[in-house]
Amino acid sequence: MVEENKVTLESLQFVLGCVPFDVAQAFPDQVRLVEALKDALVQQAQSDTNDGTAKLMWRDGGASEVLNAAPAAMKPLREAMRKVKYDRRIREGNTKRNIAKLVEDTLASVQALADRWAYYTRIGKDHSLNSSTLTVSYAVPGAVVLDATASQNFLWELFQGRAQIEPVCAGARNYRNVTLHVARAKGVGKTTMEKTFAARYARLLEALEAQLGSDRSVFVCVHKDYEHSAERFKHPFKRVGFGHWGAVDGRNDWKDYDTAVLFGLPYRDLIWPTNVFFALQGVQDDVWLKTPTWKGYTNVRRLMQQRQMSVEIIQAINRIRCRKVVDEDGGCDPADVFIVLPADSMGDAILTDIKADMPDIEVVPWSFEMDGPKVRRPREGSSHQPLLTLMRNTEPGESVPLSTIQRELALKPAGLSKLREVLRNDTHATSKALVELGVKYVSGRGPGAKSFLVKQQVA
Repeated sequence: MVEENKVTLESLQFVLGCVPFDVAQAFPDQVRLVEALKDALVQQAQSDTNDGTAKLMWRDGGASEVLNAAPAAMKPLREAMRKVKYDRRIREGNTKRNIAKLVEDTLASVQALADRWAYYTRIGKDHSLNSSTLTVSYAVPGAVVLDATASQNFLWELFQGRAQIEPVCAGARNYRNVTLHVARAKGVGKTTMEKTFAARYARLLEALEAQLGSDRSVFVCVHKDYEHSAERFKHPFKRVGFGHWGAVDGRNDWKDYDTAVLFGLPYRDLIWPTNVFFALQGVQDDVWLKTPTWKGYTNVRRLMQQRQMSVEIIQAINRIRCRKVVDEDGGCDPADVFIVLPADSMGDAILTDIKADMPDIEVVPWSFEMDGPKVRRPREGSSHQPLLTLMRNTEPGESVPLSTIQRELALKPAGLSKLREVLRNDTHATSKALVELGVKYVSGRGPGAKSFLVKQQVA
């Protein structure tokens, strides 16, 4: 419902470097606008006090005054750049398509930022200008939205009376047959998991095996970047299925599974709640950006982050058989859910939301500790399914060197050699499955040449 636009200092500098001299000569106003955004971003980045506070750059119609350049229509430059033949020396498959997409997206965002409002923010080392807009006009006649987590979804509250939430009929559902096993820890976000996932996941499997036994069907939800790593382990259960945050809502793939394991949580940075709030409530000033209060909430941005996480967690839990009513009391078949929540007030709030949205659910403490002595767990003999997952989760246009695949799948030299043989065999089932995903194997030739897999850009 919200369109978000963002340009970074790096993307603006890159795009300017891609514009050929003759194109720059033909469209000076458009290039000048890109340069003006870059200069404004550089100036703001240089004056950044490193406190992470966002700053409003201009309101609607105020870009010209700040940029000293009238917003130009970027469409002619975008059309000209689509004809540019990017570095012909690039041989890594569709890398040049990545460049074309980055240029196109950046120029489109330049137009949106200049036409609307913009604010500056820094996330880590990433300096950016951001804007957003509501894609559905308030003038559009009302619609019926089926949202199972509407009571927790803060989006509807931001509509302020324009959205009417109908409560679920009392007694329609109960979750008394569902046991929620809750552990608490720090560092459950994607970034912290980057270097610790494999070691933590091995400890997770040991704990689950001791508690569940082998005759269980287990749905595992992790971050997208680590799904293939999880698949690489040998799981001691009758059946196991995998999903990742952002791609499980509403799916029926695991509707008959009796166990859900949510490992690592989907944090969002402060740009997302700011964009959503501005799109629905209008542009705010620097005071709000520093202290985002609203309707009695002392920090509405953090609340939006927390509530969105609650929504995604509740959706993930209800992918297994607890979603199916099996008796006249609204009950479901027995099910277990395992989750590691943050050891802070956000974790407390998420647990409160789960209990509110899933009445009568039994919550029990889980003694699992993510970090501790290293546990050795066997890996699956075949790397083929994890490879398919890795490439399925790769963005179109990206190329992945075999050296990266070896690291991501924890392959030994012999395992990598066997994988090369499979990739060279067009008749192998794995090679055929990769082709169905739009993935092509490119074998390096000559000294120092790299082999890689490239995922075709969607037409």
